[in-house]
Amino acid sequence: MNRLLWPLLVLSVLGNAVASFTPADTAVHLAFGTVTALTATVLFVRRVRIGP
Repeated sequence: MNRLLWPLLVLSVLGNAVASFTPADTAVHLAFGTVTALTATVLFVRRVRIGP
């Protein structure tokens, strides 16, 4: 699962960065931000439950 979540996190962060430098719609920012927040939260929770 982590093999899917890490690339998704990187792509959503990059997408949000690109959207910040272009005249993108607010919905684009919200979509990338939501994916980033959810992915980071899932990775964090999995890390805390499983351990190092």
